[in-house]
Amino acid sequence: MKASDREQLFNEIAEQHRSVISKVCFLYQGPGASFDDLYQEVLINLWQGIDSFRGEAKMSTWIYRTALNTCISWHRRNDKHTAATLSLDDIVIEPANDDSGAESAENFRNIMALIARLGPLDKAIVTLWLDDNSYDDIARITGLTINNVAVKLHRIKDKLSSMAAKSGLKI
Repeated sequence: MKASDREQLFNEIAEQHRSVISKVCFLYQGPGASFDDLYQEVLINLWQGIDSFRGEAKMSTWIYRTALNTCISWHRRNDKHTAATLSLDDIVIEPANDDSGAESAENFRNIMALIARLGPLDKAIVTLWLDDNSYDDIARITGLTINNVAVKLHRIKDKLSSMAAKSGLKI
């Protein structure tokens, strides 16, 4: 692939999948792992891996997997930061335009705060599920079996419900 074609493809990928990359980086940010640092690491890994993408999976699957692996690897290298969590005050969301939107925004903040407290793999699984990925896609991205995804997702939902109840949060 010519350098100009590679650069154009990379720019298109980065722009089209910006929200997915941002979401993953947002969930894994914390002390010592800023959103910007993680985002840059993901882009570097996408750039370095673009020539090795064989098209055996969907482009979005490859990007999700690259983003998740990058963020998880970051935390493994800097494991003193893996226990970091976000509070509700750390969650930033666009202001709602009406009353029903305000309630949805509050629910979103509550859920994101709870998800941020999960371990790296659980965070990845529930985020993929919330993005309407199938169990099959989640399995491919995470390297788990479909049955393992189903079991883990059930346990994660129970854990989030329990965490919400203990915190008195409305989700």
